[in-house]
Amino acid sequence: MSRNEKTISFRAVAEKIEALDSLAAAQERPRSYLINEAIANYIELHTYQDALVRKGLEEMRKGRAVSHEEVVKRLKRTGRARQ
Repeated sequence: MSRNEKTISFRAVAEKIEALDSLAAAQERPRSYLINEAIANYIELHTYQDALVRKGLEEMRKGRAVSHEEVVKRLKRTGRARQ
């Protein structure tokens, strides 16, 4: 184990671990590789989503937001509103 790695322990449903082990075997990878990939994907996705939310909140603070009613009105004008 390198210096930048740490060991963690957590509980998971047995069926999920079995499914993970099946995937790992099919890919000829260790379980920890797939867990690290899943963690990396989770962090990337949620970091992206968090940045979008923060940007949206900042736009609202600057008064650059459109109300729901205005969005619906605009969609109706273009014929793209839900019926």
